[in-house]
Amino acid sequence: MPSFLRTLLLLPILGAAVLAGRATAGSGISDLEAEIARLGLDRAEIRIGVQVVMEGRGVLLDREPAVSRSAASAIKTAVALDLLGSHNRQLDEVPQGLESILQPGVHPAMAGFTVAELSRCRGVLAGKTYRELVRIMMGRTSATNETYNAACNVIMIKLGGPEAITRRLHDLDPAFQGIVIDRYMQHWNGDGDNRATPEALVALYRMTASGTVPGLGPAEVDELRDLLFDPEVRGGRVFEKEGTLFPRPMVRVRAGYVERPEGRLVYAVMGEVLDTGTTPSADLFLRLMNGVDAVAVHCRSLSLARTR
Repeated sequence: MPSFLRTLLLLPILGAAVLAGRATAGSGISDLEAEIARLGLDRAEIRIGVQVVMEGRGVLLDREPAVSRSAASAIKTAVALDLLGSHNRQLDEVPQGLESILQPGVHPAMAGFTVAELSRCRGVLAGKTYRELVRIMMGRTSATNETYNAACNVIMIKLGGPEAITRRLHDLDPAFQGIVIDRYMQHWNGDGDNRATPEALVALYRMTASGTVPGLGPAEVDELRDLLFDPEVRGGRVFEKEGTLFPRPMVRVRAGYVERPEGRLVYAVMGEVLDTGTTPSADLFLRLMNGVDAVAVHCRSLSLARTR
């Protein structure tokens, strides 16, 4: 992630807070479309996919739920699931060859990092266990963007790479067919990307919320929930993983579930700016960031009385 983007990211946080304060739950898809229009997301170059499910009540909102989109770091929840299923007895072990993997030129997964970035990553990640790496990968332990992504790449390498992870996910449950891991973090060359559909992310979070995740026992489900719980998000107990890509493609994703008195509400909001071969403006990126974050607040705030 470019250094100037880190500065830009501070602005959407403030902007989303203002937008979230104005966002109100509505009466189904028409209200969602009105909210998307109000946020300035109804533009030809922006695409938004949404699904919201309330346990026991079914689908509350659907907007292009089966359309595959770039998932950014939201895909890491699926990687965490695979790790917990494959390495549940090895979480407190240090991956063999960890420091060597983080040396320049040793593994193609790290080709998207500069020599200086890899040096910083080695300094932070050396000696870390799988449990510590997955907490960094999921953003539960504070780290720089390159360390956050390098931790994920180390885990993906140890899991056999993107294709192996995708294959195991698809074998676990047909609902995961919409999740495709195609590359390592910070290693996009225009030939493919990690992708998901809103309905596949919702399926993953519905399973996590209910405690019935294929391939995981109760202890591993608890581990996964702990990796997702965000105490800083207001509006109930929220379990979420977000994702952001910039500048090509421009992507913002918010997906997870919130525990409500009337039941668990599961949601996925996936927004992207269509790639036309040129870099869109930073203003458009801020609009996407602010808008998707506000739509996520809108979805988490849905009232059953207002969706009938």
